[in-house]
Amino acid sequence: MITEVEHVGRNWWLFVVLGAICIITGIVTVVWPGITLLTLGILAGIYLMVAAIMEIVDAVTGDPGGRALSAILGIVALIAGLIFIRRPGESLLAIVIVAGIFLVAEGVIRIVRAFSGPGTRWWGVAAGLFDGAAGIVILAWPQIGIVTLAVFFAITMIVRGALAIVLGFKIRNLKDLVDEQPVHTMRATTA
Repeated sequence: MITEVEHVGRNWWLFVVLGAICIITGIVTVVWPGITLLTLGILAGIYLMVAAIMEIVDAVTGDPGGRALSAILGIVALIAGLIFIRRPGESLLAIVIVAGIFLVAEGVIRIVRAFSGPGTRWWGVAAGLFDGAAGIVILAWPQIGIVTLAVFFAITMIVRGALAIVLGFKIRNLKDLVDEQPVHTMRATTA
């Protein structure tokens, strides 16, 4: 019988890959903000589609208490990803607004999840506060310029990527701890 820790532990590398994609997206956007606005839209769309798939899979196979939140976040990420990929150049302002809405929604859901499950909560709260604050800033001041928002979004992606990579390796360490625990069996003794 596979425990939930073992199940998640086997897929630790998905968090690392997702984190690497976030960091690469963020670095490229910081280095070339003017040239990469279209690329940002496409790469952010790809990231959101991967995140949507992961959330929808979690909604189907994850903890019953968090399935609704995973489904909502998966649908929001799917819609946001489709918008990013479908209209990267024609609707840069829409991309900025969708990014802001997504970050606020994800921030709130991360904070709710942090308090609904056992374990260290400050990672979830910190990520949720960061995402929510980034989304609020993006939504509050869209007039500060799309390039500035692209750079701000890039920094958000780098931080999110770093958090995802740390989480992936922490999950891997949990899996190793589960593998090392001895299996206790009951043996019948005769008198």
